[in-house]
Amino acid sequence: MPEPPPLPPLPEPPEPRGSESEPESTEPELESTEPAPPPPASSAVAYYENCDAARAAGAAPLFRGEPGYREALDRDGDGMACDPYVEP
Repeated sequence: MPEPPPLPPLPEPPEPRGSESEPESTEPELESTEPAPPPPASSAVAYYENCDAARAAGAAPLFRGEPGYREALDRDGDGMACDPYVEP
């Protein structure tokens, strides 16, 4: 049986990323196969049918940008929905 031909030489390995003048990062590269954790509960979306529902949930007053705030609950448009009751 004849001998097989010799294998060609291997290619040169690629140059390392970045220049050698840059210090190597001390941060380990993170390789995770686990899914990302869910967002914190505070970023959950809240919906209140009306201000009575928001008050019953202990969420009133609601401020613009907070979960549960919507313009329909902000009567005077000042950014605070379900304003506290003011006794006359």
